[in-house]
Amino acid sequence: PPPMSEVIFLSKAAPVHMADEWFEIANLNHFWIRRRFAVLQKLAPGMDFRGKQLGEIGCGNGLVQQQLAEHYGVKVDGFDLNEYALRHSVAVNQPRYCYDIFDRHPEFADRYDALVLFDVLEHIEQEKAFLEMVLFHLKQEGQLLINVPAFMAFHSRYDEVVGHQRRYDFAMLDRVCSAAGLKCVARTYWGLPMVPLLLLRKLWLRGQTDPQQVTRRGYKPPGGAANWLLRLAAELEPIPQSLLGTSLMAIYRRE
Repeated sequence: PPPMSEVIFLSKAAPVHMADEWFEIANLNHFWIRRRFAVLQKLAPGMDFRGKQLGEIGCGNGLVQQQLAEHYGVKVDGFDLNEYALRHSVAVNQPRYCYDIFDRHPEFADRYDALVLFDVLEHIEQEKAFLEMVLFHLKQEGQLLINVPAFMAFHSRYDEVVGHQRRYDFAMLDRVCSAAGLKCVARTYWGLPMVPLLLLRKLWLRGQTDPQQVTRRGYKPPGGAANWLLRLAAELEPIPQSLLGTSLMAIYRRE
């Protein structure tokens, strides 16, 4: 195997709108992490990453980097500003950069055939300016893989604690992406079997004040058996679908 990578500091680490507690809970066996990657595979069954330049903006603790590396045998450059997440990454053999994309490092200009932006955009206050910086790093005709939480009706105390500025529907996401010069290639809602649980979570966490408890209770399954059952339930959903879901995944192309 390649040697374990070190975190490369191209920018100063900075606070982000994301709870560190989430990174302590999220792992490659978590039903939601597994399902999110399965949705990507179903949404783009013909996608071939071999020989491509790939990067992930907001890589966190490397879950998607590792999934892509394991399933496609590719290298994925990971970028984040959260030093805790970068140093606790599971993608120990993948490049990891502490890097602010607004620094526009010349090395990364128009470099990537595909960029992953999974559960990042909802944390960003100025979406358009952020996407413009994302596109600085993406080749012409390159693809942007986006995942975001779906539907503001589901916004809850959990969203507030983990730093979600908003939740999206198809029209909201397309509006901001189109304004940045991106064209939708494929999209789907997903997490339909989890909608009742999301509504229960919204009621259960209402009024709770301890951020760590909100994060853990809102995201961590109550045991291995529950995690397994939730994984089975998630697999019952057809992809793509445009009805309803707890999340939204889309593939956009830079025009």
